[in-house]
Amino acid sequence: MEQLAGRRDSDRFLFTSQRPLGALRSVLPRDAIIVAGSGNTQGAVKQTFPVYSPRTHLTSGGFSSMGWAVPAAIGAKLARPDRTVVCVLGDGDFLMTAQEIALSVTAGAPVVFVVQNNAGYMSIRGGQRKQTSRHIGVEFSHPDGSPYSPDFAAMGRSFGIQSWKVTDTDSLEPTLRKAVQSGAPALVEVVTDRDAAGPWVPGWWDFPVPAYITDERQNEYQRARATEQHL
Repeated sequence: MEQLAGRRDSDRFLFTSQRPLGALRSVLPRDAIIVAGSGNTQGAVKQTFPVYSPRTHLTSGGFSSMGWAVPAAIGAKLARPDRTVVCVLGDGDFLMTAQEIALSVTAGAPVVFVVQNNAGYMSIRGGQRKQTSRHIGVEFSHPDGSPYSPDFAAMGRSFGIQSWKVTDTDSLEPTLRKAVQSGAPALVEVVTDRDAAGPWVPGWWDFPVPAYITDERQNEYQRARATEQHL
């Protein structure tokens, strides 16, 4: 918990991906169901979000399939209408099946969608950097290099669901609480830092660092792997 606190309790802005998870845990009942999207969000939820009851942490697993989380969360709510269901996912993941939030309205399945917007496929960027020491086509940017993003709160409202964009630390927890307590489909966009977006505690690896990237194998990667717990 001491190690997690550095990012989970941070009041920096743009947010780390762990900070909204700490706030979310404080406003949810213990038996709420959290559905985690792919990539860095999935890793951050695994490491940062305490789970108290069986079958309340749903994840796409090792393949980390993008586009899975939105329909999965709606399915979870239809299966357990008595439970609070929150879907936490990145903006790139959300854009793959964002249209399915309409089903949250038409099927009467009030899910809260928390979109961590870091303007890109940041877990893929991390993988590219590890494999090739460069990245291509993974940052959503204007030609001048500034981040590009749709207005997700406006998108949510266009589908007829309550929507907010969190743009400062003070409004994070109150906005999440408002969304959870609304009892209606809701969307909360949380602006997230591209470079403080992913998990960092050992134990979440898509693939090993190749042997030819010697500096990382000898430093960060090898040290972190050495601290993992194995069955």
